[in-house]
Amino acid sequence: MMLFKLSARNIRKSMQNYLIYFATLILGVAIFYVFNALGSQTVMLKVSSNTEEIINLMNEAMSVVSVFVSIVLGFLVVYASTFLMKRRKKEFGIYLTLGMGKTQVAKILVIETLLIGVISLVIGLLLGIGISQGMSVVTANLFEADMTNFQFMVSTSAIIKTIIYFAIMYVIVMALDVIIVSRAKLINLLYAGAKAQKNHAKNPVVCVLVFIIAAILLGTAYYKVTAGVRTISDFQGLGIQIAKGIIGTFLVFWSVSGMLLAIVKRCRRFYYKGINSFSVKELGSRINTTVFSGGIICLLLFFTICILSSAMAIRNSMNHVLETCTPVDVQVSKLYSYDAAEDYDITGHNVEENLKACDIDTSKLTDVTEMILYAPEEIRVGDFFGKAFAESGSEDYFKEASMETMHIGDYNAFVSSFGGTTIDLAEDEYVILCNYGEMEPRYNEGLAEGQTVTIKGKTYHPKYSTCVDGIVHISNSGVLLVPDSVDMSDCDFWYDIYSANYNTTDQTEVDALNEYYSDANFYKLQEAKTEAVLGEDGSYYSMNCETSKRLRDNSVGLTAMIVFIGIYLGVVFLISGAAILSLKELSEAADSKEKYRILRRIGVDEKKIRHSLLAQSGVFFAMPLLLAIVHSVFGMQTAMFILTAFGRGGLLGSILLAAAVILVIYGIYFVITYICSRKIISE
Repeated sequence: MMLFKLSARNIRKSMQNYLIYFATLILGVAIFYVFNALGSQTVMLKVSSNTEEIINLMNEAMSVVSVFVSIVLGFLVVYASTFLMKRRKKEFGIYLTLGMGKTQVAKILVIETLLIGVISLVIGLLLGIGISQGMSVVTANLFEADMTNFQFMVSTSAIIKTIIYFAIMYVIVMALDVIIVSRAKLINLLYAGAKAQKNHAKNPVVCVLVFIIAAILLGTAYYKVTAGVRTISDFQGLGIQIAKGIIGTFLVFWSVSGMLLAIVKRCRRFYYKGINSFSVKELGSRINTTVFSGGIICLLLFFTICILSSAMAIRNSMNHVLETCTPVDVQVSKLYSYDAAEDYDITGHNVEENLKACDIDTSKLTDVTEMILYAPEEIRVGDFFGKAFAESGSEDYFKEASMETMHIGDYNAFVSSFGGTTIDLAEDEYVILCNYGEMEPRYNEGLAEGQTVTIKGKTYHPKYSTCVDGIVHISNSGVLLVPDSVDMSDCDFWYDIYSANYNTTDQTEVDALNEYYSDANFYKLQEAKTEAVLGEDGSYYSMNCETSKRLRDNSVGLTAMIVFIGIYLGVVFLISGAAILSLKELSEAADSKEKYRILRRIGVDEKKIRHSLLAQSGVFFAMPLLLAIVHSVFGMQTAMFILTAFGRGGLLGSILLAAAVILVIYGIYFVITYICSRKIISE
């Protein structure tokens, strides 16, 4: 009982040391619960069968990600515990001097760890349960689900999983703490507070040279992942740039500590004003002793910015795609295997005839249109690229690939069926439709140069200097619109696309039609009479059916999974980086207590001391964040290039939202750290 009271009193007395530890554990428990409770929360949502399958996949993915997250949090908890042990070695030495055995000291540590663990678990779980109710609203919004059956939910499975994972962490921490105390010598414990970390002065000239090397490594990596991104053809090339970025980051932190003092000393008016000389030396010392951890924190923040921004950008981009690329309720397409023009009557609604031949009901469809997409041998995708793209060796594929081509009349009839914007073409004009971000700049460069195309001896020039964000099918990577007068009778067929809307707005009937035209049911109906779909010589493939509902469900489900995993990892990385930085700052403050006592003795007022501490803490926190932001400026350009597969739009808003999340959490850690540091130096 005495040991329990002593342990409880120690926790209350050392709360300024434990505050960051408590905050990190509580946030870790809450986040772990929230994302592992998603499976239970989504059970209450009314979703389609397609969405339900994706939700199950998301829950499985979350379980895998949670293992990785638990490892990250485990290292963080062990690191924080090790920090607290260093701060309390003298206290343990006094216990041993007063007659306590190492076994009793170990018991105190075990009791303290259990108390901290239980308190953190209880508060973290309560916080997580509260946050998870709000997360349910976000989940329902992402999955476009009906929340009429939703009720307050506590996930027993998530609670059990959280307790098990964190119990394992605490057991490991307790074991390490006991080992440290049992192996420590009394003299080392008593004089632990007098042992400051060695701070070796660096040669400024060497630091400048190292900084130049770091700048070269980072500069070449930045160039390769932005302007030179198209020259990276495999993961090995990308891995080299990542390695250069990591090495350059650590070299920047190593060199800055030596350069800082040398540079500031030259600014004599600033350096000798007030206690600036003391502040600069202290800051240089802190950076000098945190080269490795500073680099790790910078990289964690960089990953956080990129992960959060990319996850949110994917959501916004997919929203843009869904709003513009699913204008009709159902779309049936036939993809041809080779030249079928002579076997196909382009004047009739042949897909509709195929549907009827397969006993597929079309009586509930309206606004029916049919489009023929051709593949002319004389028109290549690369013909429309600008000179810079066309001359690039990486574009050889596009110089051989046929350009999807269709008549403007077919396109206008299609967009008119859902109130879209039609396009007028003169007899010598063409337009390119494109909503695929990676291809669009290639076409735009050629269109801006006035790239012409010759079809059967007649030259056509672009109507617009940029692509039109029109829709024919999902992710138009480039469709050429030509006047109706262009003769395509001897061209290869690419697609025959049949589009229609449902002739009802009743939700029950719409759901039934979506189920009827679902891919599984559609193929089942079609399989019975495959010969009605294929030509006599098997000249084209069977039909494929997509509903806007299915596309939305799949896209929304994939987006939600990416967003949740991105937020999960991003927030965990952010908390880990901020917590490590806070613990290092508190450790430095504790090691510098005697220096602040001396400042007070020579007459420096408390206001200047606090201002010095605030400036040091601010720069110490800002440096990894600023370098991470610089990394992110270039890293996000690479992310934009990769994200073109998901569409476009919303990246700036996503970056701003991610920045707000980072600043709030990072700012909370900074404020807590400054307050605790101020208390430490005031002891």
